[in-house]
Formats: sequence, C-alpha cells, structure tokens
Amino acid sequence: MKKLFILLISLFLMVPVVSAEQPITVYIDGKKQSYSQPPVIQKGTTLVPLRGIFEKLGSKVDWNSGTKTVTAVKGNTKIVLKIGSTKPTVNGVTKTISIPAQILNSSTMVPLRFVSETLGANVHWDGAVRKITIISSNGMASLYDVVLEFPANLYPETAAHIKAAIARGESAICTIDPDGAEENRKESLKGIPTKAGFDRDEWPMAMCAEGGAGADVAYVTPSDNRGAGAWVANQLEKYPDGTRVLFKIVGQVTATPKPATPSKPSVDLTKDDYNCSDFKTQAEAQAVYEKSLKLYGKDVYKLDNDGDGRVCEGLK
Repeated sequence: MKKLFILLISLFLMVPVVSAEQPITVYIDGKKQSYSQPPVIQKGTTLVPLRGIFEKLGSKVDWNSGTKTVTAVKGNTKIVLKIGSTKPTVNGVTKTISIPAQILNSSTMVPLRFVSETLGANVHWDGAVRKITIISSNGMASLYDVVLEFPANLYPETAAHIKAAIARGESAICTIDPDGAEENRKESLKGIPTKAGFDRDEWPMAMCAEGGAGADVAYVTPSDNRGAGAWVANQLEKYPDGTRVLFKIVGQVTATPKPATPSKPSVDLTKDDYNCSDFKTQAEAQAVYEKSLKLYGKDVYKLDNDGDGRVCEGLK
C-alpha cells in the first residue's frame, strides 16, 4: 500500500501544472473594452469582434451574410474585409494581412491592428500584462498641439531619414526645447564618427525634448541637411517652448537614408507579439528587445527567457 501511495505521488509530481493564460485587455482612448467573445491571438495577430472595434473607432459597419463580407466606412476611408481572405481592400486598393477575418463562437473577428491603424489609430501591445492600448485619431489629437508638414520634395534626404527613423520606433512628435539642444546633440552624436562630405543628422532633433541619447543618426549631404534645419527652425519659431509638434512627411520620398550605423537593424515594435522564429538574425531580435527596454522599461515581448540580456541566442 505504501509503495502504491509513493507511486501515485510520483506520477502526480510528473504532471505539469497548467495555468489559465491571462486574458487580453483592450483600452480605447483610456476606456477598458468589454467583448462577448474575448480577443484572441493567432500567429502574433490579435483578433477582436468587428463591431467592438469598428464602431468604437467611429466607423459605420455593414455585414453581408450572403458574401460574408464586412464593409466599414469612416470619413473618406472604406474598408472591405471578406471572411477567410487575407486580401482586404482600403478605398479599392488591395492590402495583404497575415491572418484573415473569421467567425469564432458565432462572433465575426477582425485583425485589430490592421483595422485600427487603417482608421488612423495608434496601437501598443504590452506583452508583460497582455494589454492593448489604442489611441484613436481623435485621441491622437490630444498628444500634440500642431502638425508640421515636412516637404519631401525640397529636402529628400532629410525627409527619408525622418520617415525611416519614425518607422524604426522613434517619436514622430517633437516637443520644442531649445535649452536642451546642446546637451541632446552631444549625447545623440556620441560615438558617431564624422564623414567627409556629409552632416550627421539626428532624429528626433536636438531641439526636441525627445532627442538626445539613442536618437537615430544618418549621414545627409550638407545642403539638404542645413536647408532642412533652417526651414524647420523658421516654421517652429512662432511656437512657444513646450509646443508638441507632430511631423508629417508630405510628398513622395525618393532618397535612401545613409545610416550612421549601417549594421543597426530596423526595429519594428508594431506587432502584437514576437518570438525568435520571427527574426532572421540574432541582431534583429536583440534590436527589438533593446528598443522595448528603452521605450517601455521592460522586455514587453518576453524574448529574454534566461535573463542574461541576450535574446534568441540560437540565431546567428
């Protein structure tokens, strides 16, 4: 009897303890959302009930049960999503998404990030607490005071650098802070060598409170860089210090930025989730990990499983 008891205890200890995964929470403009069908993640893409996201972001929704097609309209934007298709259209232009809209437990589920960003919202995923924060186009307006349309046709190299830096995760908003410019410039250019025939262009700029250490730096020809600097200074001088300026690149970007650190991988923090299989090299994974630490103070994607500060060590 004693032997049987020991055997049963041993078998019990061998069975892994399975805990329920923390549910995903969604906040839109600071308000927690409640859905009859909870959000789910499939291959790094979060799906939510269609009306719960479309209508909260201010669009009108039509569901065609015959063709199983969702049509949403907000202002001049029209989105058409067909159940099971990875080829939605936006204003008649075909797009590609990794996970299609689908029906789950009688609820029509749509890809949250694609829908949100197409409707002009900003999306952030905090993997540590499985929380999605969405700021709608109306909510975004509260984050900045004015919009500055930067002309790509006049300063193509600087425009290309600003656009690329923002795509890599740098702030699109510049809070005017001329008093901190000298120190910011020193910190942002530390360790970046000069190069004959080029200026070192920083984004965010040194005169922005967001500038300084960790800014994205590229080599730009002096005429383009200094012309852009004079143009921006002229535009901003009418605003008081502390004004939050959203930079918007207008016109076609034709130049290719020349990074001051060519080996620095692009950083994409727009995905809801990451694992090591999403990266081609260890350097790419490391860049995302370090960027998440810089922006959010933690490893939001939980890439550093052993806590040694180096992620996805099985990659080259």
